[in-house]
Amino acid sequence: MMMKICNFSPSTFLWAPVAFSIFNKTGPGGDSKPSSLESGKTIVRPDGEKTAAARIGGAAPEMMAYDVEQLPLLQEVAVLCAADHLDAAQMLLRQSVQDKTNNPQSWLMLLDLYKLRGLKRDFEDLAMTYTVKFERSPPTWSQQLTQPDTRKEGRQTSDFYALPGKDGLLAEIKKLTDFATNLGSVRIDVGKIKAIVPEEAGALASALHDFRKRALPVRFNNANQFIELLKKGISEHPSKDYANVWVLLFELYQRQGMQTEFEDLGLEYAMGYEMSPPSWEAVAVPPPEQDNEAGGKTAPVAAAGFALRGVITLDDHNQLELLLNHAAGQKEVHINMAGLRRIDFSAVGLFFDTLGKIHHAGKKIVLVDINELLFPLLEAFGASRFAVLLRHKA
Repeated sequence: MMMKICNFSPSTFLWAPVAFSIFNKTGPGGDSKPSSLESGKTIVRPDGEKTAAARIGGAAPEMMAYDVEQLPLLQEVAVLCAADHLDAAQMLLRQSVQDKTNNPQSWLMLLDLYKLRGLKRDFEDLAMTYTVKFERSPPTWSQQLTQPDTRKEGRQTSDFYALPGKDGLLAEIKKLTDFATNLGSVRIDVGKIKAIVPEEAGALASALHDFRKRALPVRFNNANQFIELLKKGISEHPSKDYANVWVLLFELYQRQGMQTEFEDLGLEYAMGYEMSPPSWEAVAVPPPEQDNEAGGKTAPVAAAGFALRGVITLDDHNQLELLLNHAAGQKEVHINMAGLRRIDFSAVGLFFDTLGKIHHAGKKIVLVDINELLFPLLEAFGASRFAVLLRHKA
């Protein structure tokens, strides 16, 4: 059984920041989910509507329909998974496996699908048969896709905390302290702060100093922008009333590893206030990691690359914004896909548009640790034209 998508080619789609839909027929009562697999048709409709403004690119993507050629079976399954029609995808894969196909990819996709759905017993049974049939080791259960399916459970816990650019910063700093203490780490977005008074600067410096003494990992979004704001503040207000702003700037310089700037500031401080400046204390900077405000805490950016996790949807795509921020400072962008469970069908266009922006900026893109359910989806839409695709190794 194949699914038809008409008059569409990957090259047409790659640079169009649109979500798209595939329509054949509706199920009983107008249900957009597949009611059966008869007549050789599969119904796929994105659940996403035009309600989410796509902050990447500026405007909400239009919902559009395309007609395309028949997809190969594995790509059809990948599209079904992206559209969250997991029952239909599982039925197709089980049928393929039961037909004793010699293509191991069908088996590997079904194994990954069992992990995605938390079907451990089915996974173990199929893994044993896979080992006998192909005389090779199967994937293991203890991988990131074995996390419980939280697609309908709402947002995951994140240690992302955005300080507001409005009044009431003191109260927010108190909330920040409690938030970081509860989670054991924090990523602070200071990009919205447009002004800060000495009392607020002192409270934030005290909180950061306390985090440092407790060895609580702290990372920043938009730190350089905030540093420039503080530098402007001390240049415009050299009086002792603004000493707390200096103290906060010292703390940020230490956390960002900016020792030369720290020492230069210390000299100015000593001359201006006739007091000894703080001493430099090397702060262990944790490996960079990115978070999505609405999604969840992700893995560090290390040799494996910028980590995407969970499910990317039209209404929850902040990971893609963070990816663009990360890519801006890289010559070669490695994206770790190991923890990415699904790219929702309605957000596939947005995902490819993000990769397209990085590609057009002249950067090499490498997608690593791609699971078997995502790999055919990326292939179907021509990702290999502008990125290196590396499968997860069993």
